[in-house]
Amino acid sequence: MQRQYMQLWTSLSPVPQFAFATMSLKTLKQRMKSVGSIRKITKAMKMVAASKMKQDVARLENGKFFGVESVNELFANETYLQKRQPQFKINKTLLVPITSDKGLCGAVNSTIIREARNSIRANRSAFKLFLVGEKAYNAMIRPFPDLLTQSISQIATPINFPTAASVAHQIQLNATDDIDQITIIYNQFKNVVSQIIRRVDLLNKKNFLTNFRYVNKYDTSEPEKEYLQHFLYEYYIASAIYHALLNQFASETSSRMNAMENASKNAGEMLDKLTLEYNKARQAKITLELCEIISGAAAKQKTKKYVDSEI
Repeated sequence: MQRQYMQLWTSLSPVPQFAFATMSLKTLKQRMKSVGSIRKITKAMKMVAASKMKQDVARLENGKFFGVESVNELFANETYLQKRQPQFKINKTLLVPITSDKGLCGAVNSTIIREARNSIRANRSAFKLFLVGEKAYNAMIRPFPDLLTQSISQIATPINFPTAASVAHQIQLNATDDIDQITIIYNQFKNVVSQIIRRVDLLNKKNFLTNFRYVNKYDTSEPEKEYLQHFLYEYYIASAIYHALLNQFASETSSRMNAMENASKNAGEMLDKLTLEYNKARQAKITLELCEIISGAAAKQKTKKYVDSEI
């Protein structure tokens, strides 16, 4: 009799699966809450990026032709210079990769860094680095610390020409006598979903002044040529940097908008899957509880019949 009651108590004891189901539901609910919060954040970031992108693209449309290729066209239209076109040997290049300070903008930074790394690895001794953006600094300082001359980050926005001229001035200061060429690497904005990597090669000051000696067509008495050539070189570098920064910032905001849109979509899909798993686990828990109630009622009925028969 005692043995039979012990067997009955064992069959009515709670199974470990019940506790596991409760823990699973709690974990799933926490994950659903965290994924939902991430989805809200990415949606908000997408809206902010979309607003900034419109402003950056508008600035790019207004300034993309400002000073672009103006000095090169001056040289190209000078017939005497074309006849006496000097050839310059490029031994060392100052590489200027332009990236953003913040992440969460797709592959817009990694492509620039990859392009710069591939160029340096082909011939390390032929390059020096001038970095623009926190992401470029973090990626290049460890593999190429000996090549770094200067790094600039936290550039004030919105981008304007005085800011670009300040960056260009720092580049000129770091373009020492051993630098034969300045190469800018940046993302050129093509459309909202597409950007292309562009490299712009600029002359160093010595080679620029050598070319300018053969310019006669645009010679003027005021300002004098000695002053004009230095002014034009600063304008030549600053306009290239201004154009690169406009394109880079427009590419960054458009890429961030697309990245946040994809992140929101992925978070929504993950939330749907977690909701399905949560519903399955909840139904399994309810089914288990019903089975335990039915089993307990059946066992109680059997026990009552057994006691009545003993009496």
